[in-house]
Amino acid sequence: MTRLLCILTTLLGNKSTTQRLTDAIAKLPEVKPTYVVLDSDDYARYRVPAWARITNPWHVQHIARRKVQPVLSQSFDALFVYSWEFVVVFRDLARKIPGAALMDSVPATVDQQQLRRRGLGDWKRSISHRLHHRAFLHAARDFRVFLPMGSDCRDSLENDYGIPRERCFITLAPQDLNVWKPSQRSYSPPLQLLFVANDFVRKGGEFLLRLYTNHLSRFCRLTIASNDPALESRELPLGVALLRGRNRDQLLQIYQQSDIFLFPTEQDYMPQALAEALATGLPCIGNDVGGIRDLVRNGETGFLMSCNETPQNWAERIQRLIEHPAELSRLSEGARRFAEQSLSVARFESLISSVVDSLSKRS
Repeated sequence: MTRLLCILTTLLGNKSTTQRLTDAIAKLPEVKPTYVVLDSDDYARYRVPAWARITNPWHVQHIARRKVQPVLSQSFDALFVYSWEFVVVFRDLARKIPGAALMDSVPATVDQQQLRRRGLGDWKRSISHRLHHRAFLHAARDFRVFLPMGSDCRDSLENDYGIPRERCFITLAPQDLNVWKPSQRSYSPPLQLLFVANDFVRKGGEFLLRLYTNHLSRFCRLTIASNDPALESRELPLGVALLRGRNRDQLLQIYQQSDIFLFPTEQDYMPQALAEALATGLPCIGNDVGGIRDLVRNGETGFLMSCNETPQNWAERIQRLIEHPAELSRLSEGARRFAEQSLSVARFESLISSVVDSLSKRS
């Protein structure tokens, strides 16, 4: 029996992946897991010194250390953590027992590939990045296996942190394909466009509204599913429907009733919403950010757009699809086919089983 310590998080949209992970581990007969899961309530539950609040990673790491402390008197054979921040804070544990780390980003992809591109690389962030980058660089050496969610994260692990590629296994964003599946689409006008994201601005919401208002409103309808408080009192253009308070399962019918998924996000890693869209056979058009290129494949599941593309360029791409419903149908079939090949829960569970088995053999 392998005694496995799992340190996970539901923060920043990680609830779905943590649930998939715990479900996968529960199916391993020779594993006895102990879970410590950080959630938003922990920010109020644990007092943090002022120095630890200087950066978000330090804040999270301090809380994690406090929350894990009560179980450290137990004996464990292997370690599984979710997030690069936990790699840093639990480095000492990984020196004693074999460790695996799942993550959608690392300091280099957060800073160099995302924040700086958005013009957020001021001197304070630069210092913060150097500190976290160096801490992760040293801590990563003590973990045996890495589960980057996308190729951008895997490439950074290899190129920026010296982790051999053979120790990295991409997970993507697994979906229950028995639940998340397509329905029949007719592609009759007006076509239904869909955008799902809670952080409206960061996910490209303002760009989306300009795109719709100036170019698409005459022949499309747009649904925005978002719980962002900034949208509560905002007046949206005619033809735009705002859905609030929908959970992931309640959104299934909305995905199935839509024709094209739009995702002009400015900062992202491995977005669940895109994986959900693909599973329901919804062609996706999204910015080439983070690991999105692993999901949105040009001419197969949708189309990748450069982050510098104008609303006019997006509109032209969408207009061509509207004028050719057979192409939309082909992309829909490609989206679902890709999901069946790469996004199944069975694939993810097999990967987790192999990783835990490898840790057990090294313990």
